[in-house]
Amino acid sequence: MATKLLDPKILSKIGRLDLKAKYVVEGFISGMHRSPFHGFSVEFAQHRGYVPGDDLKHLDWRVYGKNERYYIKQYEAETNLVCTVLLDGSESMAYGSARAADKLTKLEYGKLITAALTYLVLGQSDAMSVGVFDEKLKTWIERSTRKVHLNRICSTLDTIQPQKKTGVGSILHTVAERVRRRGIVVLISDLFDSVDNLIEGIQHLRHGGHEVVVLHVMDDDELNFPFDGLIQFKGLEINNELLCHPRQVKKAYLAEVEKFLTRMRAACQKNGVDYVLMNTTHSVDVGLSAYLASRVRMNLRGASGAIRA
Repeated sequence: MATKLLDPKILSKIGRLDLKAKYVVEGFISGMHRSPFHGFSVEFAQHRGYVPGDDLKHLDWRVYGKNERYYIKQYEAETNLVCTVLLDGSESMAYGSARAADKLTKLEYGKLITAALTYLVLGQSDAMSVGVFDEKLKTWIERSTRKVHLNRICSTLDTIQPQKKTGVGSILHTVAERVRRRGIVVLISDLFDSVDNLIEGIQHLRHGGHEVVVLHVMDDDELNFPFDGLIQFKGLEINNELLCHPRQVKKAYLAEVEKFLTRMRAACQKNGVDYVLMNTTHSVDVGLSAYLASRVRMNLRGASGAIRA
C-alpha cells in the first residue's frame, strides 16, 4: 500500500512493541489478557433467572419492579482494546522550521504519528478511531478493527489542512461524552490552550475510565527560541505582530514556556496520564519508538510519568 503517511522505517521499529494499557480497561485481546470485569463487561447481552450465589450487584431491579422476579443481567466479554487518537488540526500546527526532521510541520509530524499508531493498533486486531479538531471536532472516523481501516484513516489525514484556532480542552469534553467505552485516548497537539482548560478536559476523560496519553508536539524554535537579528513575529492563531530583537524577549519567553511545560507535566502525573514532549527536531521513529518502549517498561512497574522524546 503506497501512502506518504506510512514510513517503513518507523513502522519496522514500533511494530514489535505492544501498545498496552497500564490501567484496567475492558478491551484486551482474547487469550492474551484476562477480562478486567471478571466475566461482566459493559456490553449488555441478556437476562437470566437469579440463583443463590449470584452477585447481587448484577440484579436488574427495574425488571423486579415490573414482575417481582429476580433476574441477573448478563454481559458479553469484549475482546478488543479501543484506541482513540485526537489530532490537533488548528492553524498553529502549520508551523515548521528548517531544523525539524525532514522539515515537517507540527501537523505533518502529528499525521505521521497517527498513521504509525493506527498501523500498530490494527496489527494487534484492536480497534482504532481518529478525530481531527481545531475549535470543533471537524473530522471523526468511527472505530474499526478491520485492516482496511488504515487506508481510510490515512486517506482522510492526507486531506487535512490546518485552520482556525484550537480548543483542546473543550474537545476533550466532547470526546469524553462521545466515547463511552473505556479505552486509550491519545492526544496529539501543541496544546495551545490554558492549562486549566486542558486539565479539566483530561480529568473528564479519566473520570470516564479512559487512559490518556498526551503527545505534546513542539517545534525546536518554540522550545529554544534560536532567533537573532531584528525579526517580525506573527501570531500562530491570532493576528498580532511584534517587531523586535529576539534577545529583548528571549529570557521572558523561555521562562513562560518552561512554566507551562512544568505545569502540564505535573498535572498529567497527578492524574495518571502519560505526558511526552516531542521535539520535531527528532524524527518520529526515534521519539515514538522510545515512548512505546518506555511504556512497556512502565507497565511492568505499574508507573506513569513524563517523558521527553
